[in-house]
Amino acid sequence: MIALRSYHFKMEKVLEYKSRVEKGIIEDYAKINTKLSKEKEHLDSLKSQYEQNGHKEKPKADLNNMKMQFLYKEKLKNEMTYQEKKVANINKKLEEVRIDLVEARKDRKIMENLREKDKEHYEKKIKEHEQKELDDLTIMKYGRR
Repeated sequence: MIALRSYHFKMEKVLEYKSRVEKGIIEDYAKINTKLSKEKEHLDSLKSQYEQNGHKEKPKADLNNMKMQFLYKEKLKNEMTYQEKKVANINKKLEEVRIDLVEARKDRKIMENLREKDKEHYEKKIKEHEQKELDDLTIMKYGRR
């Protein structure tokens, strides 16, 4: 019998690379998602401050207090606008990374499927080879009689 070597996927390094790429994108996605959560919390905090400032009962305020309150509300509005843009940009970046992740997963799965098919082909060839050897042995055994 001929000794057959064990199965080795010729493109294993490519599959490993695709897996590493996917893992890196997953890490990026997680970081961006965490950042998005923090920025949304900050935006919610600003909105809460803005609403609280608007609902405070205003004692008879002098002109200076009214001016300070107006400036504070304007500052909060500007911060909220900036924060909303920041959240929107992070959302956009998260969506881009999500699309990259979907592509990376597809690429990895394609390579895994290719490996499975290649392994099935290899196992089929081994079985065919073993069957041929058995057939040859049977022919030789019956040929001697």
